[in-house]
Amino acid sequence: MRRRLFTLIGVLLFASVLVSFFVYTRQMEEELRRNAAAFGTIYARVIQGAAAGGQWEPEAELEVLSTIEDLQVAVVLADTLDVPTFTANLPFEADLSDSSDVARIQRYIADLARENPPLVAPARELAPGTYVGPWRIYYGESLFLRRLKWIPVLQAGVLLAMAIAGAWAIRTSFRSERERIWSAMARESAHQMGTPLSSLSGWLERLGEMPEIRSAGGESRTVVSEMEDDVERLKKVSRRFELIGHPPTLRRLDVAEVLERLRRYFTVRMPQGTGRVEFSIDVADAPPIRGNETLIEWAFENLIKNALDALAGQGGRIGVEYAGTSRGLVSFLVSDSGPGVANDLRKNLFEIGVSSKEGGWGVGLSLTRRIITIMHDGTISLDERDEGACFRVELPIDLGSDDADRA
Repeated sequence: MRRRLFTLIGVLLFASVLVSFFVYTRQMEEELRRNAAAFGTIYARVIQGAAAGGQWEPEAELEVLSTIEDLQVAVVLADTLDVPTFTANLPFEADLSDSSDVARIQRYIADLARENPPLVAPARELAPGTYVGPWRIYYGESLFLRRLKWIPVLQAGVLLAMAIAGAWAIRTSFRSERERIWSAMARESAHQMGTPLSSLSGWLERLGEMPEIRSAGGESRTVVSEMEDDVERLKKVSRRFELIGHPPTLRRLDVAEVLERLRRYFTVRMPQGTGRVEFSIDVADAPPIRGNETLIEWAFENLIKNALDALAGQGGRIGVEYAGTSRGLVSFLVSDSGPGVANDLRKNLFEIGVSSKEGGWGVGLSLTRRIITIMHDGTISLDERDEGACFRVELPIDLGSDDADRA
């Protein structure tokens, strides 16, 4: 579900970028047309003025000024003392008869001068002995040019975003393919184990019915009983692999009951005496979750086994505790007093093949992550601790009172 949502978001973002670039390009095309027409008008009027000996008709001057305003280019005409006499397209309102506005314009033309050197118009003789000018013409950048400057930035940003999205897509595709292969292998393993397990169960049943076994006591009966337990254990493992390869059935589940079974299972298998391990469970107040009992038991079993391996015969503490609820999820902490997780392993700790144990396959935590996140819509993470390791497992609260299944 999440993968489909991310894919849809990616498609929508790509489509929006494509549409925005198309619209932006069309706007630039229209702006270029308007600028070409405006420059053509100005050029024509300049030629006409030159042909008339430098004298412009009032209508021509008004047309040129109107064209400049249409170009949205900031223009300030000032004398040699930088006192403004004419303005167009200023980014603020200004009155040339107001001294404070004049001072503001003079500060603004200093900025314009840094962008573009001012043009100098020489003095012009209007009549014998009567001159106007010279002037300095300060000008800025057109709105079109300011927009145009953003194109390389936008292109670089889009290319970077596409590169990131592509890398994410490749990573997601690789992970999806790996998950698919994992599921197929799990189903095939369960299938392959099914036939010999059925056969073993049949042989054990016949063995138990044999007179010499039935009449025998003590060690013989114990051996048969242990073999039966081992076959049941193998059936449980086969069932786990069968479930991991299919969408599981989820029901209302009390995690305290699951952990109590694990406590009994591990208690008789934990070191005693030297290297003794204390194992505690405190989840009595945890609300029910919605999950698959077999898979949830497997996930917690993997975490507890990892904690035992971390203690490595040195002794210590392993604890499972309820840590409250948030956002519709129940939190559990599985912690140990071992050496903790090395910093270089933390980032990829839940990836297949990553293991802190020498010769380890790096499958347990990856499998646990798949059970918690993919099959139960929960989360699993490594908490920061000064001592040992602490895994935080969050599972959805069962809000209903029925046992309706969910595929």
